[in-house]
Amino acid sequence: MTSNIRGAATVAALVLPLILLYKLLWSRRRSTSNDETSDNNCDSTSQQPDAQYFDPTDSSDLLPFPSVEYEVFLSFRGPDTRHQITDILFRFLVHLKIHTFKDDDELRNGEGIWPSLAKAIGQSKIYVPILSQNYAHSKWCLKELVEIVENMRQDKRRIVLPIFYMVDLRDVRHQTGPYQDAFREHEKSFDRQTIQNWKAALTTVGALKGWHVTHNDEQSKYSDLVSDSIWSHLRRFYCTVETNELVAIDGHVEEVVKRLSLDFKDVTMVGLHGMGGIGKTTLAKVVYNKILSHFDCCSFVENIRETQHQNDGIFKIQKKIIEDATRKEERVCDVSQGRRIIMDRVSQFKVLIVLDDVDEKFKFGEVVGNPQGFVSGSRYIVTSRDCKILSRLNENKCKLYEVQALSPSHSVKLFSKHAFKKDYPPPDYEILSNDIVSTMGGLPLALEVVGSLLHREEKSIWEAKLKQLREVPEKHAIERLKISYDALEYEAKEIFLDIACFYIGRKKIQPLYMWNDCNFNPTININLLIQRSMVKIDQDDCRFQMHDQLRDMGREIVRRENIEYPWKRSRIWTVETAVELLYEKKGSEQVKAIEVTTPRPYTNLASECFVNLSSLRYFKAPPDAKLKGDFDNLLPNLRWLKMRYHRGRLGDDDHLINFHMKKLVILDLSGSDVCNDWGGWTHLKMANNLKTLNLSKCGRLTRLPELPQSGSLEVLDLSSYRWLESTRDDELDIGKLRNLLVLRLPRACIKQITGGTIGTISKGLRELDVEECECENLAHVLADVGELQSLQILRTRSAKWKQGTHQQVLTSRLVAGSSNLKELTTSSPVVDLLRLLELETLVVESCEYGLEIPTPAEDDHYDDDDDNNNKVLPWWKISKLKYLRLHEASRMWCSSSGNNINPISNCRLPSALTRLHIIGCTQLEWLPNLENMENLIELIIENCPMPREIQGLGGLKSLQTLQISDVANLRHLDGLTNNNGRHMGQCSSSSLAVLVLERCGALERLPSFSQLRKLFTLDIVECPLLTEIPLLGCLLSSSNKLQVLCIQDCPRLAAFVGNEARRLENPTPLRIRIQEGAKSFSLKWSP
Repeated sequence: MTSNIRGAATVAALVLPLILLYKLLWSRRRSTSNDETSDNNCDSTSQQPDAQYFDPTDSSDLLPFPSVEYEVFLSFRGPDTRHQITDILFRFLVHLKIHTFKDDDELRNGEGIWPSLAKAIGQSKIYVPILSQNYAHSKWCLKELVEIVENMRQDKRRIVLPIFYMVDLRDVRHQTGPYQDAFREHEKSFDRQTIQNWKAALTTVGALKGWHVTHNDEQSKYSDLVSDSIWSHLRRFYCTVETNELVAIDGHVEEVVKRLSLDFKDVTMVGLHGMGGIGKTTLAKVVYNKILSHFDCCSFVENIRETQHQNDGIFKIQKKIIEDATRKEERVCDVSQGRRIIMDRVSQFKVLIVLDDVDEKFKFGEVVGNPQGFVSGSRYIVTSRDCKILSRLNENKCKLYEVQALSPSHSVKLFSKHAFKKDYPPPDYEILSNDIVSTMGGLPLALEVVGSLLHREEKSIWEAKLKQLREVPEKHAIERLKISYDALEYEAKEIFLDIACFYIGRKKIQPLYMWNDCNFNPTININLLIQRSMVKIDQDDCRFQMHDQLRDMGREIVRRENIEYPWKRSRIWTVETAVELLYEKKGSEQVKAIEVTTPRPYTNLASECFVNLSSLRYFKAPPDAKLKGDFDNLLPNLRWLKMRYHRGRLGDDDHLINFHMKKLVILDLSGSDVCNDWGGWTHLKMANNLKTLNLSKCGRLTRLPELPQSGSLEVLDLSSYRWLESTRDDELDIGKLRNLLVLRLPRACIKQITGGTIGTISKGLRELDVEECECENLAHVLADVGELQSLQILRTRSAKWKQGTHQQVLTSRLVAGSSNLKELTTSSPVVDLLRLLELETLVVESCEYGLEIPTPAEDDHYDDDDDNNNKVLPWWKISKLKYLRLHEASRMWCSSSGNNINPISNCRLPSALTRLHIIGCTQLEWLPNLENMENLIELIIENCPMPREIQGLGGLKSLQTLQISDVANLRHLDGLTNNNGRHMGQCSSSSLAVLVLERCGALERLPSFSQLRKLFTLDIVECPLLTEIPLLGCLLSSSNKLQVLCIQDCPRLAAFVGNEARRLENPTPLRIRIQEGAKSFSLKWSP
């Protein structure tokens, strides 16, 4: 028996390892098989890789990117792909106006390679690694890939879209074949950890879904697919509206989208209604995010109920719709003009327009026009608290949807997201959370605000807040929100109420000055308000934002301060209450801020109006008002005064005395008729707290007031000072302005600036504007401006330098050290652009020798595997210049040294340029070659009679507007629709929308515009030698977008166009206007 057991044990001991080994080998075989299947599962026809899915209902996807400069980062091995798929893809992206980092185009002169690359990777949204045969041989490529993968892991909004170019996918994922050979070499020079990091990055990216390019003739095809995918992702970033934490919204979204009927071609409108704070705006935003890719353009207009009550509020609404649709700035002068522009231009696109929070005062037809006049397929979403308002839109077939409160379970989830930063409460807080949520009525805003309030608070605080909430009537949503307000300290409450009553939509910088002086600790308390979900700050221009329900709560809190006597409230923003308080002398110590924006005819504010206003710290007076009388012991706490004095009538008494400014921080008298004898000037020098003084456009002021002696000023604006005065004997003493950040003196007349030079006095200066400034010693004062590393904006155009100053030397001084300069406007020669690589805007005006363009390097490329960290690229590749305007700058020259002048036609302007204006350069014989300017969107050439041609038009892949006026010798526009011998339109690379040709007397022929399918306006004026527009019938066909064709004083061309137009059978919706002298006729087709 014992021997049998021993035998069995022996057999088991021998067999068991074999079984385990078999299982291990089988497991590996299956793993390898799966890997091979996965390796070969790279869909070569896929247009939308789904390795990373951007969820429009996930709020983390919609938060703003931190410090993003690039939209796409291309990682590639130069010798493998630079002149092949990389260049082709880059051209596609440039055409779509996608800002792309391509290292040989973007590396900065004199910088180490890796810091620049790491910074660019961190500042990009989408990564496209182009993995080729020798990609792994480059340590730079591998370092890039590790950084890309790390960024992708840290922020899931960052997307990696790999291209596998002429390489086996298994070699990438498993580092075999040429990738294995590359690592054998790397192992000789790099440590094990670095090698492992590189391999892990390749494995990660190799597992992502991308595009597999196996033949050279597929490069254009896949470049098109990749760029389409990138554009699809970026559209979400461009057009989405930031959303909050979302719960249980999918069902609502589905119902709204169903009502929008996206498959139908008619114009459809959906109205969302429900009580304030219920989530109408949030729902509209998520729907907007979800469907915007179906439309040509889209616009989300928020807070209409609030905006329409502001000065020019309706214009602002119209302006936003127009600019969102056309991507151009528009000036809207009146409501009828705005409506006309919307109907003439915006209606030509398939649009998605969201009008958020409308009330009974919003007149839809008057503001937007007739929705049924828009292109078929357009959609409107309108939100309102009142269902009856939306019912009035039924003539537009408005479909209604009521937004309901959250269910109890979903309410707990949303509350927990803010109170605990997760989807459910901890067990010991579960009962308490349910009790608190039960008092919220399912209102998302209340759940968010109260949840944020209780985050990280003790249980005793929770229990106290629950007791408060139970005392609030069920329908009083504002009372629930007010609990969060009540929990704030005094200083935070003051800031919150100020924002709610006055500063929504305004920049935060000036209120910060006031709050700081009041010891409100604004930096800490604004952050607290943001954490409590009570205030937001726009990331682009630092403007305050607030939910309309919170705004209404803040104003309701102020209203309740004294319901019976509104003039005894702390903040007054209605004209009726302000008039009653001031003119009936009903002031009280409770009043802290008054703002009146509606003008009243001829308003005198005598000192008696301000009796008892001892707590007033902010006063924005009615337009065209003025102060008069004795202000002794009045307004002792005033920090911010904004007034626009009116001229007054003959014999008016402007007597103002004892107007003390001891606590004044901001004095804004811009646009006033204030005079030298204003009584306030005697006390200005004692305003030791003053930070901002704005005297711009004070046309009757002929003598500079004495500035505060404390040197506290940070912003001084004397724009247009004494522009009507002929005597010039004033001096501006800057000796004590050591804290100055902004100095504006455009069109100012000052005899001298004393106290020292700008560079030695104001070392933190960020903005300096002396355009058209008349000052005897201006050149001396600005001699060391170039030493200001903080300076970002410098404007010296048409400044009146002392006679004899050498302009070229002066400009060299100005820019010698200002390496951070972003904007330069000057009338002096610009001779050292290589020092201004951060410059984004350059305007040279009224200057004989306007601009020296550096000579392009003979060799524009470099080896991206070179270990040298100080590689030099030609300036036109590394410059950030986006806007260049040459106005009456007679000459441009191209020079590598002062003695070596080259033809301007041999020079290249920066490839980053998006707008180029060359105007009034009458001595310019040649224009610069434009062939490298793939990002140029707008080109305007006016009153330059000498050039005979415009070289490089074929390279303008992104051009949308081309205007050529008074170029008398111009013979042709060759290249405009030609790219390497092919029509640009045939390769779908033309985006030209507006073409204007005026008074080009020598222009003999036009290229064919038939393939310019996006051309919207064609305007030809006084070009007498033109006889035809080639293939005009194709241009006018319904497949193109031409809307306006105007021919004026072109006799032979007019006859040709008229005959062609009358033969049209199926034209696009079009207006044709032909004018000859006083005679004209028009043709119009409507859809």
